Amino acid sequence: MSAPSCHVVVRAAGERTMAACAELAARQVGEANVTTIQEVPFSEAVRRGFELGVEAGRTWTLCLDADVLLRPSAIETLCAAGERSWAEAPDLFEIEGRVADKLLGQLRPAGVHLYRTELLAEALRVAGFGPKKRRPASRVKKPMREAGYRTETIPDVLGLHDFEQHHRDLFRKVFTHARKHERFVTYARRYLRRVAASDPDLRVAYLSLVLSEAINEHAGLDAVPENERVAIDVRGFPGDVEAILTPAGLSEKGPLPEGAITPETVEAMLAAFEEAPEYLRERPVAASRNRGRLGRLASYVEGYGPVGAARELATRRLAQRLKG
Repeated sequence: MSAPSCHVVVRAAGERTMAACAELAARQVGEANVTTIQEVPFSEAVRRGFELGVEAGRTWTLCLDADVLLRPSAIETLCAAGERSWAEAPDLFEIEGRVADKLLGQLRPAGVHLYRTELLAEALRVAGFGPKKRRPASRVKKPMREAGYRTETIPDVLGLHDFEQHHRDLFRKVFTHARKHERFVTYARRYLRRVAASDPDLRVAYLSLVLSEAINEHAGLDAVPENERVAIDVRGFPGDVEAILTPAGLSEKGPLPEGAITPETVEAMLAAFEEAPEYLRERPVAASRNRGRLGRLASYVEGYGPVGAARELATRRLAQRLKG
């Protein structure tokens, strides 16, 4: 089958998988249709990606984070879904699939955003790209929805997220997760504590989460508004975290060897990936945020069972009181 009419913009910030990410994409659309950028802060990378998509003039523009490793059929799958959705309703702006997220132990949308190129000029006009935005890609969606356009997520799993990264980047990423995905922190702490001994990457993640919480509590940052805490800018984090890693028996990784990640490698890692049981128990709770008190209670029972729900609710209430 011929390659889809798609230009890929790899948004990089020195990730260990930057070259592998671009190479896996090039296998699907050709090297001429892949551009790698390293713009900071991340909001600038989002803006520049849109500009490059407009310049390339393909039907679709895929903005791909460099910490994502695509499976062989990913771009074809996503573009085909976009074509079908667009044919059904012409107001489609963005479509995305899911990735296997190592740090959060779940399948979720992240780092793979396919846009209708003809609408990117409008997005550049109406969206804000301020450097302090915590989720700049998501910030584009709101004004575009207000302008009458929609976004869609398909259930297909398109690749791996946060696998094979530098320890310094994993350390930084968890600091960001603790604020960007705060609803995940409760279960993520349990998940990372359980797996830390068996996987050095997840040991780094657990160490980062514990230290970030301790620092926040000591410095009183829990009282700071969310939009003033941590921005998504690699320049705001130390490049050398050896002083933190060494006491934990960890050391930084070397460069990823050329050819270490193949399409077959990605498929094998996806086949081995399982969502964390801690996440599966928490998922009904996360989905019930707007269901009222009784709805939330039912979600706890669904995820944890009657006895577990009572214990979980008591634990969280105690933690809130101690924090307050």
